[in-house]
Amino acid sequence: MSTVLAQVGLYPIADGQPAAYGATLRQNQRRNNESTSMKSKTLIPLFVVVALWPLTITNWTQAQPATVLSPKPSVQIFPETSDLPQAVVLSVNGKCNYSEDGKMFAPLKAKQVLKQGAVVRTGEGARTDLFFRRIGTTVRLQSGTEVKLEKMDRHLKDGKPVMETLLDLRTGRIFTVVRALVPGSTFAIRNAAGRSVVEGGGGKGRYIITADGTHVAEKGSVVPLKVIGETGITVISSGMKFSAKDGKLFSLTPPEAVESLIVFDNLDSLAEETTPSEEPPKEK
Repeated sequence: MSTVLAQVGLYPIADGQPAAYGATLRQNQRRNNESTSMKSKTLIPLFVVVALWPLTITNWTQAQPATVLSPKPSVQIFPETSDLPQAVVLSVNGKCNYSEDGKMFAPLKAKQVLKQGAVVRTGEGARTDLFFRRIGTTVRLQSGTEVKLEKMDRHLKDGKPVMETLLDLRTGRIFTVVRALVPGSTFAIRNAAGRSVVEGGGGKGRYIITADGTHVAEKGSVVPLKVIGETGITVISSGMKFSAKDGKLFSLTPPEAVESLIVFDNLDSLAEETTPSEEPPKEK
């Protein structure tokens, strides 16, 4: 008989081949069918998972609460040769923070440069020293102090560049050393008593000012400190202390003089070691 078709699988069986050969072919076909069926069963769930994956991710993402990252305050660094008014952080001892907008605070670090509008806070037992370039002034914020760098402006006056600096002393106490204030420039601190003003061109001055209105001009200060309040102007000369609460001037007691002398000498030394010599801004 010529070639016949196998009953299962349509495999041809040549004449003369044993009947067992056809049985073997049918057995192989059944195995192939079972393998194909198992692959189909495996592929169907996999296909479903792949098809539903985007929906699963979308639903999970929508279910998660949104995380909003607050932008970190930026620190603007100017070249040391810049004529722009700026405050450089000389040292930080303890927990001190700063803010560019008065709302979001971040840890204060040495060598940072602060610009107009910045707020600086010192924690309990902490302090920080700031150096104001172009006006030769160093300020130490004692423990529990908050100061806003309200104004740091450079402009021309009578054809010459001058600086106007205003600090808003909200809480605490500051030590201030003025070494080379440009003639025509002013350095002022606002507190409960009004405005304390140091005018440039007269020489060196060292002062203690508190937020509640106490002012001290340390012995040896060449430039007096002017307090402009509601009742008029009070001039605080070297070695004198003014209390806004009492409205009177007092001489510094020896213990007060010694304490302030130690702090001022340390502040002077730090400023001289850390900062380059300051020169008045060049005329343009």
